[in-house]
Amino acid sequence: MKRITQKELAQRLGVHVSTVSKALKGDPAVARATVERVRACAEELGFVPDPMLGALAAYRKQAQPETYHANIAWLSNHSRGESMDHFPSFREYAQGAEKRARQLGYHVDHFWLDAGEAALRSLERMLQNRGIRALIAAPQASPGRPLPLQWERYAAVGIGYTVPEARLDRVTNDHFATMTDLLETLHQRGYTRVGCYLWEVDNERMGKRARSAFSSYSRESQCPVYSYSTFEAPAFVAWVREQQLDAVVCRGEEQVASLEAAGFQIPRDLGFAGYALESKEQRISGMLHNNERIGAAAVEWVSDKLQRSQLGLNDCPQRLLISSSWVENQSLRGG
Repeated sequence: MKRITQKELAQRLGVHVSTVSKALKGDPAVARATVERVRACAEELGFVPDPMLGALAAYRKQAQPETYHANIAWLSNHSRGESMDHFPSFREYAQGAEKRARQLGYHVDHFWLDAGEAALRSLERMLQNRGIRALIAAPQASPGRPLPLQWERYAAVGIGYTVPEARLDRVTNDHFATMTDLLETLHQRGYTRVGCYLWEVDNERMGKRARSAFSSYSRESQCPVYSYSTFEAPAFVAWVREQQLDAVVCRGEEQVASLEAAGFQIPRDLGFAGYALESKEQRISGMLHNNERIGAAAVEWVSDKLQRSQLGLNDCPQRLLISSSWVENQSLRGG
């Protein structure tokens, strides 16, 4: 059958072909009634876009010099000046996103929502005034706070699980696989009594996948999990001794000094590994979450959604899981 073109749709509707093109992309500059009329006509006539022409257009765009052409909103509810000591990963997500956005010709525009309801009320207006149609819901310092947006206006992607909108597409680390791979590595190194000292905040931010992975993997060996809200060195050291562990899994290297002060020699007496290392330069072995790659992937996805006019939340939300990388240092035997 002969392919229906946008020009034929325009002639049928009595509008300019550029109006048809914009309406099919969901351009907010076109009246909603016109968008619906164009899309209804396209469905009636069996119009489908030509994927080869789309690929050619994408190639021609890549072959041209990079130019700024749009903003991507980066939404986070921590303060602009807030210390990232507890969550340096926030900075890494943003750095990865900004670098990839520049390569694609975008600019990441940061919106700080720490002012509470006042900032949320003005957010929609600011996005509209700046003509922003793509947004990334970054990991939030205050998890669980909804973003009251007219989502149908935007191509949107979230990072992690701290934004509660259930139908939001998300990019995140593969937390379950990260913990499972870590435990498998310890098992291969000959460790049989492994305990996990898990920060409750981390487990919540990971959608409770860290603890579930540890529990699932360690059913046969009954490896203990200790969940804590505030690190207390005496309680931590007492737990390690009481459980008679030969290896302990923690967030990072914060607990190493407490163990050494208590007389443990690592790795001779006790293996030590991190489930969420901040950098390769840390002194311990463990899993690096590749946070910059996660930020870059979020930009790539939201850019693709914007170009394909995939606006609004998803009736069948998708997850893009990024793998961790193993970092080898001197905190485990056999390294």
